[in-house]
Amino acid sequence: MKHQNIALIGFRGTGKTTVGKILARKLGREFIDMDLRLTSEAGRDIAEWVAREGWGSFRRAESALLGVIRLQKDLVVATGGGIILNPQNREALKEDFFAVWLKAAPQTIYDRLSADPGSPRMRPALSGMPIREEIEKELSEREPIYLQVANVGIDTEGKAAEQVAEEIIEAGERGCIFIEKK
Repeated sequence: MKHQNIALIGFRGTGKTTVGKILARKLGREFIDMDLRLTSEAGRDIAEWVAREGWGSFRRAESALLGVIRLQKDLVVATGGGIILNPQNREALKEDFFAVWLKAAPQTIYDRLSADPGSPRMRPALSGMPIREEIEKELSEREPIYLQVANVGIDTEGKAAEQVAEEIIEAGERGCIFIEKK
């Protein structure tokens, strides 16, 4: 099987972690949240990491972790929103994962981030712009890259995470990949 692992890609606040946990449970697979793994191993949250060492340091660690994860089997992986910025990461995702792009409108992302008390620690600003403007700018720059990497895109607007997980399973059953419920 070409795609043994499923990677959830997409901008912050699109539901990668929430959907990933449900999907992994439904498929009897291990779930890995890359941001949580990185911060757990580093002993600090992303905001502190970026403040001390910059985004470049975090992105290098993220790429190294992807290099390890891609060698494992039967995973559901919630990637960081910026994983696709590195060309080598894009190739790894295309070669070794069934990449599912979770999408949401800028206002929905803004609302989700604003409602999550952990956002400032785990999702620090990417620029000095106001958050709403930052979301729109970053999304417009990243959407073509997500599109390039994704095997399938799923809109999460107005859907429960359970429904999104089912849509991913249905995409696999339509022949995109082989997904076996355990």
